[in-house]
Amino acid sequence: MSLYFSERFKQLRKTYDLTQEQIADIFHVSPQAVSRWETGTTYPDIEILPHIAMFFKVTVDELLGTESILGEEKSKEYAKDIANLLTSGRVSEAIDTARKAVKEYPVNDWLQFLLFEALCKACDDETPQGKENIEKFKEEILKIGERIKDGKYSFIKQLAKWGMKEEAKKIVYTLPAGAYDTQEMTMRYVLEGEELINDFRFRIVRFAIMLAGFIGGYLDAADLNTLQKIECRKAMMYVESLPSKIGSSGWADTAERAEQNISVAELYCEAGDIENALNYLENATQDSMLHIDRLYEIGENGSNYLPVSTPRNLPWVLWEDYLMKPQFDIIRNDERFIKCFELLKSNSRELK
Repeated sequence: MSLYFSERFKQLRKTYDLTQEQIADIFHVSPQAVSRWETGTTYPDIEILPHIAMFFKVTVDELLGTESILGEEKSKEYAKDIANLLTSGRVSEAIDTARKAVKEYPVNDWLQFLLFEALCKACDDETPQGKENIEKFKEEILKIGERIKDGKYSFIKQLAKWGMKEEAKKIVYTLPAGAYDTQEMTMRYVLEGEELINDFRFRIVRFAIMLAGFIGGYLDAADLNTLQKIECRKAMMYVESLPSKIGSSGWADTAERAEQNISVAELYCEAGDIENALNYLENATQDSMLHIDRLYEIGENGSNYLPVSTPRNLPWVLWEDYLMKPQFDIIRNDERFIKCFELLKSNSRELK
């Protein structure tokens, strides 16, 4: 047996929310034996393997990793399908597919997270029947949120949205903190060459995400004037662009950048700065056209994931939700505005 069994068994036990002592009682072994199975020190007798597999509703081959390669490929296909369904606003189908995938691969944390994302998207204010779906899906969301390992940010955000801030705070305090005596600040002293460069890239992307989030939160919470809002939003856009400047794909895509640009254009309209308003509107339009060209390209993870709650594509959202606002009246009759408006409107489509 390989170490795959140890990892697989431990994941299954945690997925079923069982302690080592409870597993020991179920299979009539000592808790120490279960602990050794999970560390890879020893393995179960061959006679007990079918019983373990049957209990966790997997095959012996899956338990031992014989089908791990095929399973990995299939789970990636599931992830791609779920992400693309969310991208096209087909939330209900995404939930059904994610539930099927999680049932088949109960220890795949990414599939669990995608199911969590789909359920949360179903409860979004902009999703049809979003408020009704909260009562329908809340218990399931809370259960999955407790279980996922790498989606705690999204879980905390959802709890806070529901007013469950004390519960969210408890999870926040379990997360690592600190800025100086940490891996981030000391890794440079022990790595070198390409390994050091790759580590720097990873840290820059990580902290860019964090800093952009802090700026966005400050924008929402602080009482800022129009010019201050403009500077903060431009700073946020620059931070989000840093990963691509160092050769990393980062996380911000053309859709996010388009909405950032059009938000800055709106602020410049409020400030009476027509030239900058038109410049940023043109940037948003260009990003929007680029986005629809790339929307159905297959990314590194097998999808181009951007969950939406509406069947409208990005150009439709921009001209209807943004450019119809009275703030844009100051440039509405300008030729550059009219060109952008018509281009966005003519490229408006329902998502596939």
